[in-house]
Amino acid sequence: MKLEMIEKEAFAGDYESAVLEQWKTCIAEANGISEKRNNANNIFITLNTALFAVITFSLDYRSILLSSIGIAICILWIYTINSYKKLNSVKYEIINEMESKLPLAPFTSEWDRLNNKYVRLTKIEKFIPWMFIILYSISILYPVVMGLIAHICPCIGG
Repeated sequence: MKLEMIEKEAFAGDYESAVLEQWKTCIAEANGISEKRNNANNIFITLNTALFAVITFSLDYRSILLSSIGIAICILWIYTINSYKKLNSVKYEIINEMESKLPLAPFTSEWDRLNNKYVRLTKIEKFIPWMFIILYSISILYPVVMGLIAHICPCIGG
């Protein structure tokens, strides 16, 4: 989908200034989205850290329920990361398109120079909830395995 633009000749004002101001607004909005994304990540990290701390104090059958809740929270976290990624991707596509009407295109130039040398933040962000999912899975398996061992061989599990 192409950005709909009014032709310069049909615009009843300072076209370049209007494009620049709209570009600045889009940049501010993109930064706002990034800030909200960071805040959401901080909330999810805090929530998961607190939940996992509670789980480690009681590695019994209650931890299965709490770990299942933790996994659900992590899945929600991953969906949130994906949602913010899509939102920012569209925002930067529009910014890049607007730059074609400006004398300089700093964001386009930056991405061209980075080429494939950049590890996307989304990949790094998703690593954290996946690590929590692994920890929660271990917290689910531990009491189950210990219960089976105690059932099979009461002398070890007792």
